[in-house]
Amino acid sequence: MATPGQRDYSAVRLTRHALERFVERFGVLPEDAEAALRTTLSRTRRLGRNPSNQAIAVLALHREKIVVAILNGASCLTVLTWPQFEPRMAEFGRTHLPRKRGRMLRRLSEPEASSES
Repeated sequence: MATPGQRDYSAVRLTRHALERFVERFGVLPEDAEAALRTTLSRTRRLGRNPSNQAIAVLALHREKIVVAILNGASCLTVLTWPQFEPRMAEFGRTHLPRKRGRMLRRLSEPEASSES
């Protein structure tokens, strides 16, 4: 289960386009793509919503590489690298990079935190 501030989108429907882009952009073997993408989508951080088509962008990590997945409804439409998504941030309600991006990425990559305070 995702920690507070993170969301689990591992159960969404993966389109063929999203799987093909994941293989192409992140060097995953085609036969391993679905399982790897589902694992990647199990810990995400929401970046924003596109008001024109209600798609949402979520940030995740796969092998220490930033993955931006575009979801609409219960489907993952495509997968982008950070440089591909950055020019489109404004479409998702972001005018600048997320504040404290390094901390956010570390939290996505860390193992589940224990309940110690």
